[in-house]
Amino acid sequence: ADLDTGQEVWLRQGSMLRAVRASSGLPGMFTPMWHQDRWLIDGGVVNPVPVSLCRAMGADYVIAVNLNTQMGKHPRRQRRFARPAKAESSPEPGNGDEEDSWTSLERWSRLVDGLTEALKSDESEAEEPGMFDVMATSINLMQDQITRSRMVGDPPSLHIKPILGDFNMMDFHRADEAIAIGRKSVDRIADDLVDLSRHIDRP
Repeated sequence: ADLDTGQEVWLRQGSMLRAVRASSGLPGMFTPMWHQDRWLIDGGVVNPVPVSLCRAMGADYVIAVNLNTQMGKHPRRQRRFARPAKAESSPEPGNGDEEDSWTSLERWSRLVDGLTEALKSDESEAEEPGMFDVMATSINLMQDQITRSRMVGDPPSLHIKPILGDFNMMDFHRADEAIAIGRKSVDRIADDLVDLSRHIDRP
């Protein structure tokens, strides 16, 4: 993508190395690349799952793999927002009597005390995200929303969504694990792949 205009840039010929390098220009993480009189950054900023690009290049059927639906949504960190069962629900408004008012105040007091204790207990378990973690997760969230919007108007023939909830963008050391998850994702739509293959013209 062009850093100045935000337009998609389709690199159809030339150096594969330069194309990969341009696609690695993640904002805040890796520098953009100067190519053909413009600064290029990762195209995922504007079109994370480029179904439209495949259509424009002549594809009749598109099998899209969307890595952003779950990536970076850490279940272990969501525990800090959990509330213990002892925390009561918000008190219902009374009828205005003094006794009801005191009852409501007492219930509010118990509710606040319960939430305070919950936050204290979760602080010891919660892991504070680092700078790169925050940037990577924010990019994932942004790309997920962009992908959802674009796929409404231009859906793929098949949509593969690997469950990568506890993966980060920089987890290259977990490649084998990610590949295994990808295989399982394909296995889940095996019947759909067979059905799609029947519609594809063969010479």
